[in-house]
Amino acid sequence: MKHHRFDSKAWERKQARKEQDARRGRLGKGSFDALVTRLFQVIKMAFEAGDTGSLFGLEGPLRHGIRSDLCLQGWRWQPADDMARELLTTAFRRANANRPGWDEGQPDWAIHAGTLIERTRCANCSADLPEGHFKFCSDLCASAHHRILDTVKSAAEGAAYDKVVKLSRRRYGN
Repeated sequence: MKHHRFDSKAWERKQARKEQDARRGRLGKGSFDALVTRLFQVIKMAFEAGDTGSLFGLEGPLRHGIRSDLCLQGWRWQPADDMARELLTTAFRRANANRPGWDEGQPDWAIHAGTLIERTRCANCSADLPEGHFKFCSDLCASAHHRILDTVKSAAEGAAYDKVVKLSRRRYGN
């Protein structure tokens, strides 16, 4: 008697593929593949020509354009945005683009050992830095700044923008 072990991860992957195929099916496999190929070419060409600083440089305008075209074809906004994201994700994967982490996008990441950046204002509240302070005017500002960074870093991708806007409004009163 042959025993089959139920592999939940394999089943989940199969379900995800089915859902992905259903979404792509609305666009058509041939159209999906052709769009991914064209997106890949545009992304690579812009990067190699130096028109963008990274392979992700055109992500926003491309996603907007795809979503807009799909909406004009009668798609609802959310499915159109999901498809645009999926097309771009596939194109980036084909281009072997590795998205940097949140930390790598911050100014402090680019500071190499031995590089001195002279600051005159607090990185948190913009007050003049007291003598002997190099980034924050006080422990309170340093703590607040790091707490904000931790909050933003821990935010889920979909909520990160909302959290940043909310934090900046609270901080700057906008």
